[in-house]
Amino acid sequence: MKKQIVLALAVATVLVVTLVAIAQQDQAGRQRFQQRREAQMKAADAIAQDAAKLKATMEEAAKAMQGRQNLQDMSEEERTKMREEFTKRREEQTKILADIEQQLLILKSPRQLKADMEEATSELSAVRDLAKEEKADKTAQRIQALIDKQQAKYDQLMQKLGYTQQ
Repeated sequence: MKKQIVLALAVATVLVVTLVAIAQQDQAGRQRFQQRREAQMKAADAIAQDAAKLKATMEEAAKAMQGRQNLQDMSEEERTKMREEFTKRREEQTKILADIEQQLLILKSPRQLKADMEEATSELSAVRDLAKEEKADKTAQRIQALIDKQQAKYDQLMQKLGYTQQ
């Protein structure tokens, strides 16, 4: 009888410990989901702000062009000033677009990013395999280097976005 009680207590203890561990994992999953959702909301807000900035710079460029005369009629100083303004505006737009692209990556799920990477490397892998069949070792090595480069970019991106490899 004592053996059965001890065995029942041992089984009950194992079950309780297991249930606690499962509950902790579930809570950690919920926290990751919540953090991801917050990051996505921030990214969406940042995209909206960047889009407004981009629109403003484009409208500013259009206004600047309305009052301008032909390039041929301008003095060298006016042309230089105009080029500098356009260069500055173009650099600003490039920065804004780069930020939008970064925010779009945050909006994508890790699965989508993985699928994009696999799509980019699948054709290269097929060509590499064909090169190996044809005994084109140098070509196969070069293609493998390209695949490795894509994988490194993907790993770096996942690390930058805070996703752990599973």
